[in-house]
Amino acid sequence: MSKFEIRQAWVASTSEALEFRHTTAQLDILVNGTCLTRNENIWSQSIQDGVTVPTYPLALWFLNSWWRLLYEPLPAQGIPAIDWRMAHEIGAANHGIVWPKVVFASDGQSIQIWASQFDAGQFQSVRYLNGLPQCESISIADFKNAVFDFISTVDSKLRAVGIIDSPISDLIKIIQEEQSDENQSKYRRLEAIMGFDPDECPLDAMIYASELESKVGLSTLGELAPLYGKRATTEPLREIEQFISSGGVVGQPTFNRVGRHVLPTCHRPAWQSAVNDARTIRSQIGNERGPIDTTRLYELLGIASKDIEKWAPHTRRSVSVGIPISSGKIKFVPRKSHPISKRFELSRYIGDINYVNRGNWYATTELSTHRQKYQRAFAAEFLCPISGLTEYLNNDFSDEAIDEASEYFDVSQQTINSLLANNHITEKPIIHDELPYRI
Repeated sequence: MSKFEIRQAWVASTSEALEFRHTTAQLDILVNGTCLTRNENIWSQSIQDGVTVPTYPLALWFLNSWWRLLYEPLPAQGIPAIDWRMAHEIGAANHGIVWPKVVFASDGQSIQIWASQFDAGQFQSVRYLNGLPQCESISIADFKNAVFDFISTVDSKLRAVGIIDSPISDLIKIIQEEQSDENQSKYRRLEAIMGFDPDECPLDAMIYASELESKVGLSTLGELAPLYGKRATTEPLREIEQFISSGGVVGQPTFNRVGRHVLPTCHRPAWQSAVNDARTIRSQIGNERGPIDTTRLYELLGIASKDIEKWAPHTRRSVSVGIPISSGKIKFVPRKSHPISKRFELSRYIGDINYVNRGNWYATTELSTHRQKYQRAFAAEFLCPISGLTEYLNNDFSDEAIDEASEYFDVSQQTINSLLANNHITEKPIIHDELPYRI
């Protein structure tokens, strides 16, 4: 896990607003040793690590966005809605200050951080010089500690100059009370996962969310709520009911589950756990390096070939689920039709069954939560083990060889290229925009 730090050294200010005047500081934000506030002052033509800003508005923004920062994931695709960006981009602290381009989003087990260089506009005084070459992850606990230490320092400074009842003090008390109460904390977490600010979600929707949790499990609700919460085309979460009444394919998995990954203390990267587990299950079935036949996937999930081969989704969905029904049986509701995509989806099901506690629904989505990242990495290694792939390619990484490997393992060329790049066998493509979307 990366290290996240927020440092501040107080400096004098002549700001008219008392909260701004007394909290102006040389601010340093660091992720894994990279200073995201390193900047060039356009007017003085000087470079420094810290940026001189009033820290009050940043502390206030962290508090107002607290629950959504901790639990709301990055949307599946495209540029997020304005309200999401207001809760996850540091720039939303605003107040006429030029903040660095930094985005935070939860993956359920850690906080993901993206950052990009920020060129000064025509009338701006600061140009931020550092970004992150890739997304960095820190544990939710470390993020909370770093941010709360920063906020508390700002609050202490205000109190020291006689500003006792600031909005920051009030919000600190509220959040501390909510975090110490298990029911309140759970309530806020559900709101945030659905994309709502505190007390913004209608009460009847929150009551339904609690009811739904008992059916699908808290873990799976965390995977479905971001898609069917505030962004739903109907009432929040109601679309999930369609899975219960829809058709599907019944199976009874035959493989032995390995590993445990849902504990909040688990800071292992999703891909690392996924690869190890995929290799273990491959060893169980006696095929450590070669292709896996589609029929074998059906057998591992306990699905009849005739049932899955005639299955076709009635509508386009962004989610596929598996619903436990009885005696270890699961009703799968897949969403992929293309043979290669369907193989990858079935492999993700195997990964998800291995990942979550029994009794939860199983769910595959396009989100970037820890669970979904685990599934994708599991499916890639399970269908196309890197050891078998490199043996097959024999140091030939030409387009023709990649195409032949894709056909041999019955996976997409994208899967082959990703496996080679992620295992540092070939170079990853250069990404010119380090953020998950353009700001």
